[in-house]
Amino acid sequence: SPYQLLINDGNYYLLAYDSKKQDMRTFRLDRMKGVDILNEPREGEVAFSKIDLKTYTQRVFSMFGGEKKRVSLRFINPLLDTVVERFGTSADVFYRPDDDTHFVVSADVEISDQFYGWLCGFRKKAKIVSPPDVAADFQKFLDDIQGRYETE
Repeated sequence: SPYQLLINDGNYYLLAYDSKKQDMRTFRLDRMKGVDILNEPREGEVAFSKIDLKTYTQRVFSMFGGEKKRVSLRFINPLLDTVVERFGTSADVFYRPDDDTHFVVSADVEISDQFYGWLCGFRKKAKIVSPPDVAADFQKFLDDIQGRYETE
């Protein structure tokens, strides 16, 4: 059941309700095949009403959803503009100085491999401060990648 067209990183997506999964999903328009118009009532009205479209693309990385969690991330100060561009400045995103060379942002994020991949791009310039389970899952993500490159 279609609800909203979105653009993210130059790609168009359809935000729609998936009745099999009983949840909202994003589908990349240029990869959709076999789309038919059905003369049936649209489903998922309650699920769609719970989505804040204003912040949806800020917390979902590359349109891959995951469990929504409040995370705090520590960055070096020169990355402030990049982080503001990603998370915005809405009332539910909080920025604070951490020391003379770092700041911390707290925002809602849908935890996914794409989020972890985005964070990897900053190397030692960023760190998950909280919650501890997200930091531990990120460590497992890194260990899995490292394991693929270990020599026998």
